[in-house]
Amino acid sequence: MSHPITPEAAQARIDRIQALYREWERLLPELEAAQEQWQHAMQLMREMSDFYDREYMPLHQAIENGLPVSLATKGEYSIMSEDALWNAFQQQYDLSWAWLRAATHELDPQNRFHFDPTATDE
Repeated sequence: MSHPITPEAAQARIDRIQALYREWERLLPELEAAQEQWQHAMQLMREMSDFYDREYMPLHQAIENGLPVSLATKGEYSIMSEDALWNAFQQQYDLSWAWLRAATHELDPQNRFHFDPTATDE
């Protein structure tokens, strides 16, 4: 059985959804910027991965054999410590999967409109 809606309840609901829409509008440019940042981050990761695949071992061996280079950093781990790159690759992998799962959850038609097959109009 449907209950009549009061003007107060209707106004409260409209105000709530309007506030959500306002917040969405505020977040949209940040979300779009985040996509650009993500793509930039993936370019960084591709270059680091290429370095690791092609250059890391010969360079590591040369350093071990006395190649005079500085491994000083600005506070981050040195990329020549192997674990630094491996950790970055794992972080990328984990974050990629988290973003993919979040996106597919929102795109899945069963979740899209939050359909509850057990709900009734009563």
